[in-house]
Amino acid sequence: MAALLNLALSDDQMMLQETVARLFREQSTPERIRAAEGGFDKALWASVCELGLPLMRAPESAGGLSLSLLDVALVAEEAGRNLASIPLVEAIVATRLAGQFGADALVAEVAGGGAATIALHPAARGRQQVVPALAGCAFAIALNGERLIAHRNPVVEASANWTSMSALGAWVPPASPGDGDLVLAEGPDAVAAWQSAVEEWKLGSAATLAGISLQALRLAAEYAGEREQFGRRIGSFQGVAHPLADAATDSDGARLLVWQAISAIAADAADAAAQVSMAYWWATQASGRATEAAIRTFGGYGVSLENDIQLYYRRAKALSLVAGDPENEVQRVGDRLWSNESVALPDAGEIGIEFGWGSQAEAYADKLRQFMAENVDDELRAKIHHSTKAHSKPFAQKLAKAGLLYPHLPAEFGGEGRSPIELAAADAVWEEMDWNRTASGVTEFVLQLEMKFGSDEAKQEIIPRLASGEGVGCLGFTEPGAGSDIFGTSFKAVQDGGEWVLNGQKMFTTAGHIADYILLLTRTDASGKKHEGLTVFILPMDVPGIEIQPVHTLQDERTNITFFQDVRIPDKYRLGAIGGGMQVMHTMLGLEHGGIVYHYAMPVMLRHAVNWASRGEAGARRIDDPNVRRRLARAATIVAVSEGISRRDVWAQATGNGAISDGPMSKLFSTEGLRSAAADLVALAAPESLLSRDEDLALVEVAMRRAIAMTIYGGTSEIQRSLIAEQFLKMPKSRT
Repeated sequence: MAALLNLALSDDQMMLQETVARLFREQSTPERIRAAEGGFDKALWASVCELGLPLMRAPESAGGLSLSLLDVALVAEEAGRNLASIPLVEAIVATRLAGQFGADALVAEVAGGGAATIALHPAARGRQQVVPALAGCAFAIALNGERLIAHRNPVVEASANWTSMSALGAWVPPASPGDGDLVLAEGPDAVAAWQSAVEEWKLGSAATLAGISLQALRLAAEYAGEREQFGRRIGSFQGVAHPLADAATDSDGARLLVWQAISAIAADAADAAAQVSMAYWWATQASGRATEAAIRTFGGYGVSLENDIQLYYRRAKALSLVAGDPENEVQRVGDRLWSNESVALPDAGEIGIEFGWGSQAEAYADKLRQFMAENVDDELRAKIHHSTKAHSKPFAQKLAKAGLLYPHLPAEFGGEGRSPIELAAADAVWEEMDWNRTASGVTEFVLQLEMKFGSDEAKQEIIPRLASGEGVGCLGFTEPGAGSDIFGTSFKAVQDGGEWVLNGQKMFTTAGHIADYILLLTRTDASGKKHEGLTVFILPMDVPGIEIQPVHTLQDERTNITFFQDVRIPDKYRLGAIGGGMQVMHTMLGLEHGGIVYHYAMPVMLRHAVNWASRGEAGARRIDDPNVRRRLARAATIVAVSEGISRRDVWAQATGNGAISDGPMSKLFSTEGLRSAAADLVALAAPESLLSRDEDLALVEVAMRRAIAMTIYGGTSEIQRSLIAEQFLKMPKSRT
């Protein structure tokens, strides 16, 4: 039985993380980092060895701790945050290999303060390769043919250049063992063990890169919060805040992608090997963007050797390139997913976290699938579309009777009391069918706000109609002169005895042409501050004075402009107190489902792209072309990052854990990720993608157009970036 989605660390994991963080903060100071360039900090290494960290993965029989891959990721991330100048990940990998094959003396040597590393490529006669943490190590493990050899005191053939800032070096692994060298294993077992060690190194290094990135961004954010220019702190400028927010989202996504890959290994998932390559490749890309954005925030000071921020750039660059061109790794993603490339993976150990929805949520999603299979006939299937064209009131009423329309509501309102995790698992079913449920999603907002703030008389009228699926709601927030600025609302509502007179215009009232009720934000008092004097109503759309004009969009969806001229409604349709609109709006924001509803368009888009690529002409499949696999792999990695960020947001909603920035990150990355991935795949398929004869390719092209609108809906990407800068990076407000 699959465990429930859980991203909470155990008490032991948090204690481990806090212990190493404190150690690195105290001992890996900028002065010590600079002093250790080209080698490693032996005093810090001694402290780390005292804690047994290099033996985290070595078997207990060899004196190791037998901890999990997630424990390694947590420690590596803290090492990255503090630029710890030690061969930590390399030694962890090397001691696991040595202990696995009974070389207890080598493990003991590292426990006593010796350093160790691993060659990341098979040895080739006379050929140099760059090896991480090579300088000063006691032994290095290399694969030569089918022999796994621990070579003592490897000879560094070429020293690192200034950019690398770490103890790497060029080395030619000997073809055969020399004096003191040890053959650990031979044959297929040796090859598999070495492969799993390299994959483990990638995960540990990806976690290190995530730590480097996140700390570099923290330093940049702190500087931007202090530095003043043009009479303002520069962190309040969107030109400074937004690039840092993008980089922070990418970097936090890299951290989560490492966790996802580890979880996939633990679950023996079919795509686990691909996820390891995704994690390392994405971390190399995110760290480059993050450290460059951080340097640019500091301006000219950032490139000064006196400034610490350049240390993060150099360390990230070295770790991103030491294994070779990162593009080789994204190619491996494609080969592992679609070309049957296999590789041995390390054992994950007991990790504790779980990225799956869990058996209960999966069972609920299956219940919805079964309902769809039994109730969606050919006529309804022909109606399926990515816009409100797909909405069917009769089918919505069927869903309501089955408790599936608004399943999280209590039973008295036609729901089943389902959890956010169950809802998120079921949301995938709709996208699997390429069926957009915007009308129902918006109606749900209207329904819940009526339940919370409506008058008793209005509740008796509105709730039964909406909850039964017989009624549809729409939103009236945006105005021509205010855009997303709800405080800028000028739509007038004037009280006249027991009634209100409404005058104004609302833009983008999607579903307004099929709606029975509208959730309307109005200005009832213009004498105070902008956020005061706002009042919200839910009123029928069939009262006199409402006119709807269609607006047709790039993504083949209809929205509307809705005009109100001397519309009179009774006071019973008011929500909450007069002038209490902000309380209602804050409640609505709390009902947002984050980015998971946007995320689901991504794996569906990728599925259609893979379907297209799996076909071809004259017997040649497009996906057999390495370039096609690489482009698909980029998109698949973006989908995986979005998956982790979005599931983290759902978990936070369900448990009350997480950070307030989880929702904005999820929404930003899911929509911007879909926009970039779909555009790249449409370009890959050009000019065929300009035609509509291939159904799968046509849906990828539709996803590209839909994504542009998604970056606007529910708060534009610019708003999400401002929120991330303020909430995650603690920067000054970039808007007033």
